[in-house]
Amino acid sequence: MAESYATVSEYRAETGDERSTDAAVAARLAQQSAKLRAKARIAEGRALTEDQRTLCHDLVVDACRKALVPPTLEGFGSTLSGATSASFSANGFQQSVQLSNPSGAAYFDRDTLAALMASLGTGQRMGTVRLGVGW
Repeated sequence: MAESYATVSEYRAETGDERSTDAAVAARLAQQSAKLRAKARIAEGRALTEDQRTLCHDLVVDACRKALVPPTLEGFGSTLSGATSASFSANGFQQSVQLSNPSGAAYFDRDTLAALMASLGTGQRMGTVRLGVGW
């Protein structure tokens, strides 16, 4: 079985998520680790530097947290799963909130992913085309 970039105990320590079961966390960590290897084109068995492993760890833990921990806001009930926005008004005061991930999808932070891919040498590259006239 391929390696996971984080353990359940590391996930819990960094996110504070105690509600998700160990099995659910372990499954998500393995899934997101596999997704990261595919997206960043990390070959099986490739040795990573400490910096690259740290970036992989951070990306996987963050993506799992986004999927496993539903968004909550005080005053709007226990969870806001599926909601894209919420608002209320009372005594002349108003408040509204926009949620960026209402579906609970796991996704990687673009900036951190770009840094990892640049470090791995698998980021986007631009080349030049040289015309050879009369060859």
